[in-house]
Amino acid sequence: MAVLSRAARTQRGKNILTFGVFLAISAILWVVLSLNEEDQVDMHMRLKIEHVPDSVIIVSTPPEFVNVSMRARRTDLLKSTLTHSPELRVDWRAYRSRGVLALSSSELKTLARSTVAGATVLSANPDSLNLLYTSSRGRRRPVVLDYKVTPGPQVALMGRPVFSPDSVTIYSVGSAGSGLNAIATEPIRLSGLNATTTVRVRLVTPPRTRAIPDSVDVTFRVEPLIVKTRRVVIEPVNVPAGIKLITFPAQVNVSYMLPASIYKHSSPQFRVVADYRQIDRSAPTHNMRLRLVDVDENLQNVYLSTDSAEYIIEK
Repeated sequence: MAVLSRAARTQRGKNILTFGVFLAISAILWVVLSLNEEDQVDMHMRLKIEHVPDSVIIVSTPPEFVNVSMRARRTDLLKSTLTHSPELRVDWRAYRSRGVLALSSSELKTLARSTVAGATVLSANPDSLNLLYTSSRGRRRPVVLDYKVTPGPQVALMGRPVFSPDSVTIYSVGSAGSGLNAIATEPIRLSGLNATTTVRVRLVTPPRTRAIPDSVDVTFRVEPLIVKTRRVVIEPVNVPAGIKLITFPAQVNVSYMLPASIYKHSSPQFRVVADYRQIDRSAPTHNMRLRLVDVDENLQNVYLSTDSAEYIIEK
């Protein structure tokens, strides 16, 4: 400190100190002048509709944000962004009329201008609002899934998908949606599913209607498949009376895949048949085709160890 004090009393030190003071004053003046200049900005304003009665449901989906382009002094813009997050507040009581909450382009710009003192609003997107509302009671309707899901290799879908909620409340304007008995989801298309998956999917509502909630959670349960093999007796079918059809071998191995959760307790009752009517008498060998029938839908990749057998016919 003593060294700095002695340096400040020298002529060179006094010159540096004077220069620093003027530099600081110049910087402050530049900041003040810069903040007083106008600037054009694009603001992402959240739309907030206030004072809506509990008995009223806004049927039209309002935009979450309004994009506003405005010109204002930088000081006003800075003050606005520092004091609060820019919001476009719409008073439902001031703009409602006969089932419609309507704001013209000029009204929307006026609300946007009020968020920043002295601002000039150049444009707004959307440039107007026309939102339908109703005070009629809603109707509870079941949800129907529109889905097509295919599992990946070595796994299987377990049962039907689980979704929540399974019903929603439908609000409509006038007679819209009066004949609606159920509400469908947007199409769900998934392929190669290898693990249990939950997706959020929106509901498809007719014009002038709204569903609350407007989406559901859908879970597709997936389990790994395990290979199992059983020896099954070949069953002759469609054999005429007085004739006996004998196959060699009399039994055949059937392999299949089934979900791990039912592996220990599963005993599927599929059949292996030798159809007398399918015998080709003109064939040079006494071989006939074997078929699997009555296969359980829980089984995957079911196949025979051999798809034919030798036969003899006894009378």
